[in-house]
Amino acid sequence: MDVKEIQYLVEGLASTLAEFYSELHEALVAKGRKRMGQEDVPDSPQISELIKRTRERQALVDYLGKGKQGDEELIRAVGSQVKKILSSAGIVTRTDLMRVERRMDEIEKALADRGY
Repeated sequence: MDVKEIQYLVEGLASTLAEFYSELHEALVAKGRKRMGQEDVPDSPQISELIKRTRERQALVDYLGKGKQGDEELIRAVGSQVKKILSSAGIVTRTDLMRVERRMDEIEKALADRGY
């Protein structure tokens, strides 16, 4: 996990916790008011419902993370297959050209050193 992903993780965690805390606070205040006899306060969501929603959000975040990891693995696999196909087809790649150019530079230098 690189620094950017950690930053996104912390941002997502802070956002999720802020939403959960806000909903929990409202639910507890509404329950307290209702218990103290202030019945005009609308019913608040159950705390178990808030926890359930938070877990569902976390599951979604986990699924998205796994999807991203799967995408990266797929890209690597496709890249590997493309390299295999190019090498078996005999198509010259940029790496092949760079290797040939380096070798030619070495040969030219050796010839120049010998005076040719």
